[in-house]
Amino acid sequence: MRGRRFATEADVDRHISNGFGQGAGASYVPWLRVQDVPSQGHSRKVQGIKVDRLHHLLSNLEYGYFLVCEFSEDVVDIREQYPLLPRGSAQAQASAMGLKYPNFPKSSVPYVMTTDFLLTVIKPDGSFGTVARTVKYESDLVGERADRTREKLEIEKEFWNSQGVDWTIVTEAGFTVELVQNLGLLRKFAQIPRALTQPTVVIDFLLSLRGFQGYPWTTAQVLKKVATKLFISYQDSRALYHYLIWHKRIKLDLIRAPLQMGLPLPELLIVEDTSPYRKTAEGAL
Repeated sequence: MRGRRFATEADVDRHISNGFGQGAGASYVPWLRVQDVPSQGHSRKVQGIKVDRLHHLLSNLEYGYFLVCEFSEDVVDIREQYPLLPRGSAQAQASAMGLKYPNFPKSSVPYVMTTDFLLTVIKPDGSFGTVARTVKYESDLVGERADRTREKLEIEKEFWNSQGVDWTIVTEAGFTVELVQNLGLLRKFAQIPRALTQPTVVIDFLLSLRGFQGYPWTTAQVLKKVATKLFISYQDSRALYHYLIWHKRIKLDLIRAPLQMGLPLPELLIVEDTSPYRKTAEGAL
């Protein structure tokens, strides 16, 4: 699918009338899509698990943060590439700060600025709230060449602050490479055959897994022993192990330790009660 044209006011009006940057949940349409933005191979489209639609992620860092948001129990909706509309509000903020509002490349048409993620979250009191998060590599925020980037971020910040929406920058310092790799793996097992998720199967699996803790065996060896005990295949045992980590029935260190079958079974906590608990990964939000 071809990228869209952004050269005239008519182009912007047409994209707005076509619903880009509008909606919520599965009906949300990102203002920018992968095909609309020049890429060096780091953008991707990802079918959502938490929100049943295609998400458009424009960098590896955005993908990493997206995984954290999907895994978080506090995030209930993820809207990426969210436009700062109406532009008049953002332009007014820029003018008040004495900053130049950007135009579309090779055009005098005011640009439609975007925020990487607009999230609907559950607040500590149980109510719903909205937070805005911009994702940037730390290297993009330092040095003279980053001056214009920082100016545009100031405009974005004031746009959201004027609406009472919490806004901040997320960098790669907010989560580890191991966390992103682990969540990318676990996400593949977020949905497994229903027969494996029956309560009796899950309880038997967790009890067996607990019984094999403390032995000098690799994760693969333990899961093979569990499979034999429960009369299921090793592949099913491995899938259920990852599924239960993603769904918070097994809690372990996802931030520092890679999930590899050839490594010793990590220290883990089996959660009997499925009520929500805070995860160490929440700090990245």
